[in-house]
Amino acid sequence: KERQFRELNDQKEDRTVKVIRNGQETVINVKDILVGDIALIEPGEILPVDGILISGHKVVCDESGATGESHTIKKITYEDAIAEKQKGAQSKGDCFFISGSKVLEGVGSYLVVAIGPRSFNGRILMDLRGETENTPLQVKLNALAELIAKLGSLAGGILFLALLIRFFVHLKTDPSRSANTKAMEFVNILIIAVTIIVVAVPEGLPLAVTLALAFATKRMTKEMLLVRVLGSCEIMANASVVCTDKTGTLTTNVMSVVAGSIGVHGKFAQEKDNNRRNVGNVEGEPEGNKRHNEDFAMSFDEVNSSMNDATRGLFNDAITINSTAFEDKNPKTEELEFVGSKTEVALLNFAKKQGWANYRERREKAQVVQMIPFSSERKSMGVVVKNGDRWRVYFKGASEIVTKQCYSHIVVHKPGSPTTSSSNEIPTREISAIERENLSRTIIFYANQTLRTIAIAYRELESWPPKGSSLNESREVPFDDL
Repeated sequence: KERQFRELNDQKEDRTVKVIRNGQETVINVKDILVGDIALIEPGEILPVDGILISGHKVVCDESGATGESHTIKKITYEDAIAEKQKGAQSKGDCFFISGSKVLEGVGSYLVVAIGPRSFNGRILMDLRGETENTPLQVKLNALAELIAKLGSLAGGILFLALLIRFFVHLKTDPSRSANTKAMEFVNILIIAVTIIVVAVPEGLPLAVTLALAFATKRMTKEMLLVRVLGSCEIMANASVVCTDKTGTLTTNVMSVVAGSIGVHGKFAQEKDNNRRNVGNVEGEPEGNKRHNEDFAMSFDEVNSSMNDATRGLFNDAITINSTAFEDKNPKTEELEFVGSKTEVALLNFAKKQGWANYRERREKAQVVQMIPFSSERKSMGVVVKNGDRWRVYFKGASEIVTKQCYSHIVVHKPGSPTTSSSNEIPTREISAIERENLSRTIIFYANQTLRTIAIAYRELESWPPKGSSLNESREVPFDDL
């Protein structure tokens, strides 16, 4: 039980990292990473090893957990760092990743140069090693065991003295006994006293505590709760209010697309008839109460028939190219599944279920000009790709922020109704005041259903960089200009 408990407690240190091996992106356990691996980074990731940035876009790290410095550190690639050093210019960042630091912004890849106890964070953890502290119950039981041992020793000592006095009295009253009999009687007195002391010492208490904790931990694991702190098993019975994060604890930490709106008026859900609340009941309101008469509901199976080929291709590219998630084999089921941000995984699964072009093919064909990694400040991300003799920018982020920057929307038609647009054109229309109110109403409605709302948008550019903007020192166009 104690060995199983240690193995279970070690699971809190288990996590996965994304690396490139044999030219393919794959997910491995953090314990399997080796020096020389090329690892991938994403916002929010805590670096498990030391490394050197070899490629990336606007990577910013928080190293306060490792160095104590509160300000963020901008990371530049190794080649850029060498170029700046040769020019003699003052460096505006460094190319080194320190284990234990957190990636705040940007995406990229880095070369692993130190792992385990030889890494920066590993050396600190080795110096901080110490004995495991006892839990509150163990502390109390140890004090109780010590008290019982003292009382048992005192009782054994008193009994030994009493029996010894009786032994000396018998020496005077019964002098006819032999020396052998007297010796045996004295040994018996000593054995009785020692037995009382030994029996009184509760040496089974620590084992009982270990067994109880192991049993409680196993029971909680079956309920999908991993105990990180041993003392929590003992005090949870007295808890009246539990504060916890929702994702992955109260939920399965698996996201999927359950409802959405294409353009402004095309509302879709998994099951149109049984899940009308997710499409705002757009077809269930009386005609006199409906302000948005062009709204219509459809199921997932009808999404493709509401768009022409060009719009479907645009939708697919906006999901697949503007994403860092990828497919990898699940080690348990041996089946391919998407790995990465839960939101991006949900969108890629949606595109896959719709039968759209494979994500890997679209990414390989795309000529990426500039990447805009996700930032918690602007709550969005984007990518610029060359589209023939023009350029196109795909955006994805918080719906209330992205839609506020949009001035036109895609026009879709009700499944089964005729359309006047060509299959090679993306029909768009300027967003009116009523339609903007419709967008706001839709976002609020989805949010009230405890759904995470994500907006996807795009912009066509005739030149690069766009008119009225220029490239900055990083040879990139600022996000605000896009």
